[in-house]
Formats: sequence, structure tokens, C-alpha cells
Amino acid sequence: MVEIEKKHICPETDRAFATPEEAQASAARFREIQAECDAGCVPTLHPGDIIYVDTSLYLSHGVDDFRGGLAEVAEFGFDTSAGRSTPFIKVVQLIDTWQNWQMLAADQRKYRAEFGKSWAHPDPDHRPEFNEW
Repeated sequence: MVEIEKKHICPETDRAFATPEEAQASAARFREIQAECDAGCVPTLHPGDIIYVDTSLYLSHGVDDFRGGLAEVAEFGFDTSAGRSTPFIKVVQLIDTWQNWQMLAADQRKYRAEFGKSWAHPDPDHRPEFNEW
């Protein structure tokens, strides 16, 4: 008989992990990031961290439509925005786009209420009237 690998679920994000310790660590890190954002801070992120990103819908290039929700951080870095050093992130779900983490951090509570445990994902609209380049 083949033993089925047990999956341990993070209670905050519903991500599956190989061990209960990994699932607990993921939940603790998620809560830590969210608490810092709720306190008005902009925490430093690391690849693998989970945050919320917003929805992006386009009138003239619907093939790039994207639904917001939970997303896994792929990269974190700083760049200049409005003459100031600003933190930016890339997420696995939208890997080709840098997003302003300072702006996203300020809205984590709002996104948490809106998206809950839903994961961000591409949602392309291929109708010609929404792709008139």
C-alpha cells in the first residue's frame, strides 16, 4: 500500500506544506506582515512571503487583466519614485511587473477584507473590443 503524503495547510492562506511546522511558520509570517502593515509600517519582504495585491483591469488590452488576492513575493528591492527611495516587489502570479510595495502595504487591510483567502491570478479578456491596441 502506498502512503499518501499528508499536506499541512496554512490557516491564513490555505497553502499546503509538507510539515505542520512549515504551515505554522507561514501563518506566523503572514500575520507578522499584516500586523506591521496595519500599524502603518512598510515591512521588508523576502521571497516566499505572502501579501495581497490589487486587481488590474484594462479597457484597451484586456489580455493583461489580473484579479487581485494573495500573492507570493518573488523579488523585493528599492528604486526611485517621486525622487525618493521606494520599495518595490514582484510576485510569482504577475512576475513581469514591479509593484510599489509602499502603496500596497497601506492597503493590505482593505485587500484582506476584499479578497480573504482568494489567490491572485491572470484573468485575460480576449474580446476584440477590449484589445484595440
